[in-house]
Amino acid sequence: MQKFNHDITFIGNAIVDIIAETSDELLTELDIPKGGMQLIDTETEDKLINILKEPTMVSGGSAANTAVGFSSFGGSACFIGQTGSDQFGRLFSENINKSNVFFENKFENKSNKTSKSIILVTPDAERSMNTFLGASIDFSINCVNEDLILNSKILYIEGYLFDQPAAKKAIYHCCKLAQKNKIQIALSLSDSFCVERHREDFLNLIKKFINIIFANDSELKALYQLDTNRSLWAIRNDVQTGAVTRGELGAFVWSNSGDASGEDHEEFAIEAYEIKTVVDTTGAGDMFASGFLYGLINDYPLVACGNLGSKAAAEVIQYYGARPKASLKGLINQDIFKERYFE
Repeated sequence: MQKFNHDITFIGNAIVDIIAETSDELLTELDIPKGGMQLIDTETEDKLINILKEPTMVSGGSAANTAVGFSSFGGSACFIGQTGSDQFGRLFSENINKSNVFFENKFENKSNKTSKSIILVTPDAERSMNTFLGASIDFSINCVNEDLILNSKILYIEGYLFDQPAAKKAIYHCCKLAQKNKIQIALSLSDSFCVERHREDFLNLIKKFINIIFANDSELKALYQLDTNRSLWAIRNDVQTGAVTRGELGAFVWSNSGDASGEDHEEFAIEAYEIKTVVDTTGAGDMFASGFLYGLINDYPLVACGNLGSKAAAEVIQYYGARPKASLKGLINQDIFKERYFE
C-alpha cells in the first residue's frame, strides 16, 4: 500500500496580500474593475501602495490560502510556489510554515520581487484584486518537487497559474504525473476574468485530467458561456466531484462515479450560513474549498463536505484577510454540525 506523507499538495502563486479599505469612487478613478482581478505592472504596484492608507499585509495566494485553511482543519498539506528573495518572500515563507503547511522555496531568479495582490475592499465588502506577478513569472517545472506530489492523495491546482506559459507547462506536467500515479486532481477556476483569458485551456485540462472542481457562478458561466443551469449540467458531466459557490445563495455540490444520471450520483444545495456583518469577502471561495476538501479526504457525507465549506467561508468573511484567525477544527466540533450530519 502506498504511504502518504500528507493529504494534499497545493500548487499556486505565492503572493503577499496588501489589503486596504477604499471607495467605489476611487475604483472608478483608478479604472479598477470592481469584484474582479487584473494583472498590474511594477509602476502600478508602486502607485497603488503609495495611495493606500494603513494597509494590512499578510501572506496569501488562492491555493496557499486553501492549504492553510485545510491545515487549520487538521489536514496535512504542502505548498509549491515561487517567491522572490526579499522581505516579502521571507514573510510568505515564515507565515505559511507557521501555519503547518510545508513550503520549501526553489529560487529561479533571486532578483525578482515577491508577487503581491493589492486588494481594495469597498464598503459593501466586495474585493477588487490587483495582482503584481513578480517572482511568480519564474514558476516552471524546475520549481516542482515531484516527490511531494507522489506522496499525496490529491493534487490541487490554482487556475491563476495559467497566466504564465512556463507555469502552464508545469501544470500539465504535474497533472500527467498525478494521473499516471492515480492521484486525484483538483482545480480552482480562480476568477471569471482568468477563465475568459484561458477558456479553451481550462476546458482541455478539465476534460483530460480534473477529478474535483471548485468555481463560483460567474466563473462557471464564463467557462461554458451558458446560463447557470446549463453550465451546472455541463460541469457535472465533465467532472466527477465539485462545488459551485453562489455567495449569499449558498452553493451547489455533487459527486458521481460516472455521468450525472448514474445511480451513484449525489447532489445537494448548500445554504449559506448567516452572519451578522460581512467585512471582507476575500478568501471565501478558498476557505470553502478547504472545508470541502477536509470533509472529502476524511470520507464525510457529501452534504457534510458542502456545509463544512460553507461554515469556513462564513468564518473568514467576518474579518479582513483570507486566512483563518482561529482553528477551523472547532467548526467540526460544534454540536449542531455533528448532530446534523453524523447521527
